[in-house]
Amino acid sequence: MLAVSSLDIAPTIREAKTAGAPIVALESAVITHGLPKAAAMDAVARQWDACTKRGATPAVVAVFDGCLRVGLSLDQCASLADRTDAAKVSPWNLGAALVSPGFGGTTVAATIAAAAKAGIRIVSTGGIGGVHPGDAQDVSSDLTELSRQAVCVVCAGPKSTLDAPATLERLETLGVPVIGWRSSVLAGFLATSAGPRLSARADSFDELALLLRHHWDLGGAGAVVSQPLPFDLAIPRRDLAVDDTAARGPQRTPTELRRLQARLGERVIRANVALLEHNAALAGSLAVALGRLQPAAEGAHA
Repeated sequence: MLAVSSLDIAPTIREAKTAGAPIVALESAVITHGLPKAAAMDAVARQWDACTKRGATPAVVAVFDGCLRVGLSLDQCASLADRTDAAKVSPWNLGAALVSPGFGGTTVAATIAAAAKAGIRIVSTGGIGGVHPGDAQDVSSDLTELSRQAVCVVCAGPKSTLDAPATLERLETLGVPVIGWRSSVLAGFLATSAGPRLSARADSFDELALLLRHHWDLGGAGAVVSQPLPFDLAIPRRDLAVDDTAARGPQRTPTELRRLQARLGERVIRANVALLEHNAALAGSLAVALGRLQPAAEGAHA
């Protein structure tokens, strides 16, 4: 019988895991479906650098050459960006994408699944999916996967085309805490704020790491850290409204974001790249702080 391995962890990531070094998983749907190639590669490079400068190892996750890979190289990221057949990969089509086309950008949900399988606790992205306006049944699998896996996603809140209050309510129902980073208001992805207030916040890396450790020790699954975009880069919320006629299903969010890019131009791309970099920096520092807690937590449970 032919043995098939669906998960491929890069040697650099295996070495970091063996050494107990902090690791941050990075999603790749932004490479294949989120940004033009030049901007996407700039974003990957900035996220990579932001993690490394804070002492964490970046691990780009994607479907690559028929495997779910954790730890693409920058050259492999560029190769993925060049493909016109790359799938947008979520848990529901992950198995099929490994077979055909064998290449794809992983959404937050698929990246969470891969990170959990690889033993990585921290994922960094731009914005998470959520509940779409006017349709309570059109809900991103990001939320479902967060309810299943003990992984923390650092983001700039739900994507700007979503119903932020409904998304926050769904996360609460699923038992997923949303923690404001130095803010008590839910971040608004391309805007500074989405409006709803949060019940939890953290103002230091150690406080944030301890909050997550308590959540996981008590049997919790996923968690979200919401980091507002700096004011000088944020786009007013009134400018981010979209016509709710986009296609339903997996292509809805990419279609809506493309419309925003077409209407607002480079403002959207600059803000998107910046928030990816800011979130990766926070995720790297959080991974390091979580690593400092790990020995004490293991000792307490011995």
